[in-house]
Amino acid sequence: MLLYDERKSEKNMTAKYLRLSSEDGDKEESNSISNQRELIESYVSSHREINLAGEYVDDGYTGTNFDRPGFKRMIRDAQNGRINCIIVKDLSRLGRDYIGMGKYMERIFPMMGIRFIAINDNYDSAEQENPDDNTVVLFKNLLNDAYSRDISIKIRSHLDVKRRKGEFVGGFAPFGYKKAEKDRNCLVIDREAAEVVYNIFQWKLDGMSTQGIAERLNNNGIMSPYEYKRAKGMEFHTGFKISDHTKWGTVQVLRILTNETYVGVMVQGKRQKVNYKIKKLKDVEKCNWVRVENTHEPVISREVFDTVQEILKLDTRTSPQKNTVNLFSGLVYCESCGSNMVRRKVTRNGKQYIYLHCSAYHRGLGCTSHLISEKRLSETVYEILKKDMEVIAAIDSYAEQIKVIPQKNRKIHIDSDRIALINEEIKRYKGLLSRLNSDMGEGVVTKEEYMEFHRDFERRIEQSEKELEEIHKRQKKITDMNLSEMPWIKYFKKYSECININRRMLVELVESITVTDKDNINIRYRHDAEVKGVIQYCMYYGKPAKEI
Repeated sequence: MLLYDERKSEKNMTAKYLRLSSEDGDKEESNSISNQRELIESYVSSHREINLAGEYVDDGYTGTNFDRPGFKRMIRDAQNGRINCIIVKDLSRLGRDYIGMGKYMERIFPMMGIRFIAINDNYDSAEQENPDDNTVVLFKNLLNDAYSRDISIKIRSHLDVKRRKGEFVGGFAPFGYKKAEKDRNCLVIDREAAEVVYNIFQWKLDGMSTQGIAERLNNNGIMSPYEYKRAKGMEFHTGFKISDHTKWGTVQVLRILTNETYVGVMVQGKRQKVNYKIKKLKDVEKCNWVRVENTHEPVISREVFDTVQEILKLDTRTSPQKNTVNLFSGLVYCESCGSNMVRRKVTRNGKQYIYLHCSAYHRGLGCTSHLISEKRLSETVYEILKKDMEVIAAIDSYAEQIKVIPQKNRKIHIDSDRIALINEEIKRYKGLLSRLNSDMGEGVVTKEEYMEFHRDFERRIEQSEKELEEIHKRQKKITDMNLSEMPWIKYFKKYSECININRRMLVELVESITVTDKDNINIRYRHDAEVKGVIQYCMYYGKPAKEI
């Protein structure tokens, strides 16, 4: 380490240090790298003892920390004796961190024998003999720190406003999109990458595991998001890169499958900096994400996206030898205890049979086996689906018949038992409220007990009334037969000609299948109440008038 008597009469091997960052609010022309260089060279020309030994530049690096390549290289050269003087335009060019600046100016530079000059702040460590002069410098460093903090707050506020307006503020568009040429805050579809995204969702619907999808992409020579951006000439950096040539993995596939951006929703603000001095990011709670709908063209329909999210919640593990899940994986449950039905292979006389039985029974946790062969389950489920699909496939003709029936004569009987039960509950809790007032007057309950019971009864009444309102809305939708508000209908129509069931059919139509025994199987559809309501409605009002 170089030590020397810091005197102006000796030749100084001087490093000129230049830094610029828009993040710190360095937008003035006077702060440009070229202007900093000219100012320093002009100063050096009038000081014979200063001999320029090198230039160190950090263009685009914040001054709120010292993790900058040019700065670190300069410090290494100082330690190796190549320089013994550093000159900058002003204190803020060296840094805007109050604590860091104090450490370098008061401890590190003196210990290393480094003369430090800040031209515009009229500071030269070789001339600082009065302690009061250091007080002024410390105050300037504090102001620079405060200025940087203020700029950070303003930038963050500005970006937050843009996010809430649905404008994209990220450095790189998500895979499948690109920034519009005329408006860099707007996303447009990148057709080549979007096709890959579309296929990933379709393969998931077909029952492929995320690992299987990743392997298929790699085997087909499809570039990973990182490699794709590099191929397009983008200087893209990611914390998920683990090698120079990254391939698809389960993480990338899962990130795409769960990204709501692909349905036209702008979701931003998932991560933020710890503070204005630290680059490290922290996760933001989901409730605080900024979410704006219909900001750009979707790659995936909302129905497909929602179906995939439900699939991801299922227990759909695959065996090591397979890349796709079994037909009923994650969909079949025991009617008695609600546990998953698990798959078991049995070999008799050299022939293999497959059965499903209650997982609780299998683990010795009670219940019974509820055993059913996979073949019988498949046949029964297909029969139920086929019957319902035939009704819904002909829904247009049913709707035409229903139109001739006056609206006032149309009724729907589904949920009638539930409606009666809810009305009974509302009546009972209103009676309890009335009795509670009498009990309070007679001193049977204290004031505190009265308030607690009163809140509880009112809450129960409110919940029941809300449920009743939802049922009536659903019934009205069905009686009005507005097919455009029932997007699930297209899925039933799509599969009406299928001669057997497949994985995609099941995940798009079915939410769950419950088994009591081989003769008692119940299917719960996605949008179950609407589906069964429409089927019953069509079956009743689609009959000839004389049969009604």
